[in-house]
Amino acid sequence: MKLSAFLVVTIFALTLVACGKPTAPESASSEGYGTTHEGKPAEGRNELQE
Repeated sequence: MKLSAFLVVTIFALTLVACGKPTAPESASSEGYGTTHEGKPAEGRNELQE
């Protein structure tokens, strides 16, 4: 029982190390919200509703 618990904890720790920290941007800004990756206004179903 102790050996299986140790293995589970070890695998969990290795998983956390392998994944690293989240890759989300550090600061969220709404500056480019509603634009394409090229900075142009979105068209069609992706267009912002006003």
